Amino acid sequence: MNTKKREKTKAKLLKAVRLIITRGEKASVSSITKKANLAYGTFYRYFKDLDEIYYEAIEELLFDLALKLGPELNSIYPAPLRVYVAWYIVIDFYKDKNTATWLLDHPGKINKAFLDTQPISEEWIQEAIKDPKLPLFTKKNANHYMKVRTYLFWMYANALKEILKGRKIVDIYTELMSASNIFNFSKNTHELYIKTSIKYFDEIKRNHF
Repeated sequence: MNTKKREKTKAKLLKAVRLIITRGEKASVSSITKKANLAYGTFYRYFKDLDEIYYEAIEELLFDLALKLGPELNSIYPAPLRVYVAWYIVIDFYKDKNTATWLLDHPGKINKAFLDTQPISEEWIQEAIKDPKLPLFTKKNANHYMKVRTYLFWMYANALKEILKGRKIVDIYTELMSASNIFNFSKNTHELYIKTSIKYFDEIKRNHF
């Protein structure tokens, strides 16, 4: 099979999984190949198991989301507020119970998914440090964020568990962020950022979802 045909077939399989994920359905080799209109055995020519294709599809969806929402997120000011909004978006992104369950069953993948989003957040943090309009945001705030990332990873896993309990995403997000002052802001500033980020998320959701 030539390279172009292989790429096209693999893309069809990934597209099928992405569709299953976005619809909140449970993925299986049968459901994937059926949606892709391919033979059952074709799956194993491209992926060793469901875990491999599932994570690759999740990663594609995550980066597509970043590309789709990038311009709107970058328009949010100040830059640290974008980090708050991004946290809300990522929690909401994994609200499907099948995806949340899969990630909890594969904690290493949660960590990788979390780390994949960090370069964007770090760019925003550096922007905030250089912003003359944010004299109170310094390297100390940035260093605090870097130090608490391990704790944030644990919190993210806990947020997925709360999703599976059927709790509202806004309540999970508010509780998570209230428990972790990610930039070590004053209490009032931190609470203001949480409230403002919820408003921004609601606006983004109306525009894109």
